[in-house]
Amino acid sequence: MTFGKRQSGVGASAQTFSAEMATVRPDTARTDTARSDVATEDRPVKGGPIRWAIATLVCGAFLYGFLTSYGPDLRRDRHLVGTWQPAYDLRATEGKCKRTNFVITNCTATIVSVAQPDRAPIKVDFFMLFAGGGGEAIVPVRSTADRAAVSIHYAVETKLWNRTLTFVFGTVILALMTAAAALTFWKKVNS
Repeated sequence: MTFGKRQSGVGASAQTFSAEMATVRPDTARTDTARSDVATEDRPVKGGPIRWAIATLVCGAFLYGFLTSYGPDLRRDRHLVGTWQPAYDLRATEGKCKRTNFVITNCTATIVSVAQPDRAPIKVDFFMLFAGGGGEAIVPVRSTADRAAVSIHYAVETKLWNRTLTFVFGTVILALMTAAAALTFWKKVNS
């Protein structure tokens, strides 16, 4: 067989290893040690302790980021439930919801002040599971208990329970992934 040339035939390119290849040949009276060494060599274990330590840190970072970015707004909205009223001095612009894989919907809106046009716009960003935001009216609301709290009616009244369950579900999943990675790391270190 010539190196680098394509060979025609049924089994020319698909050679397989069989038990007979590592046995003693009667005509040469020697074993094919190179092939038998390859066949008996153990595979290295995948995922050493450093990989699992990195996986634990990454999962923990995702959990921390999820809790710190999504938790405070949801806690504020849960605390101020029932106190939201339409804010006629505010206008919602650039509102859109993007649905991913029919499961996660991420909605964003920008709220600007009509009375003070030079004031910095307020960004509202929330996500939910198994719900779409298409076709909903984007009505800016303000809390009567905390005048600085501004949001969208759809986020704080209509889909508050969905957002809460999404937060709990996401926290539990990320915590389980972090715990599983930490447990696997611990087992790899002690083995």
